[in-house]
Amino acid sequence: MQLIKKRFFKIAVILLLATLTVYIFKLNIEVKAEFSKPLEPPSNVNQIEYGLDEYPENLINMLLMVEDQSFYSHHGVDFKEIARVLYGYLFEDKALRGASTISQQLIKNSLLSREKTLSRKLEEALMAILLEASYDKDLILERYMNTVYLAQRGDVAFHGFASGSLFYFDKNVEDLSLEEMATLVALLKGPTYLNPDNYPERLNKRVNMILSMHKKYKRIIN
Repeated sequence: MQLIKKRFFKIAVILLLATLTVYIFKLNIEVKAEFSKPLEPPSNVNQIEYGLDEYPENLINMLLMVEDQSFYSHHGVDFKEIARVLYGYLFEDKALRGASTISQQLIKNSLLSREKTLSRKLEEALMAILLEASYDKDLILERYMNTVYLAQRGDVAFHGFASGSLFYFDKNVEDLSLEEMATLVALLKGPTYLNPDNYPERLNKRVNMILSMHKKYKRIIN
């Protein structure tokens, strides 16, 4: 009987590993299919493609400072940040906040639904790790900055910082002031939630926080 149990356990483990391998292989195919092709926004998306070196360094620093300070050191998922968030929530009575990296956000925006389930978050994390295993950090950051949702006018969505810059300020992104750059970064929290026409005080509070961080803390890139 003991021998049968051991054999059954071995078979179960092998089947589990085989299933997991096939699942990861499938996810990897999806990631490479999405990020190996050029950007082709649908007709209802206004999007301008910039190279990473065309974006102002101050804008990149603000983005990384607010959204993913460990971007250039993690491998798709920031486990230290996740641990900090959970510790603060469980033991310091802090609000539970997101700990998604830019790579995870890019995966969610490009390939996954918005549903807030554990299975979707696990899939997002796995795909972010696969993304970083295959693509350069700068390419990932560039893709994020070119595609992130920033505004809506009627049926047309404005994606990317270059498009968002023209929408909000009627300027090319390289001509923005520090406050305008901080505004675009602030709007990542939610263009509707922080709509400058409807919630100017809410937006200004976050913009000032970003400007303060930018001035006070060490830059991530030079």
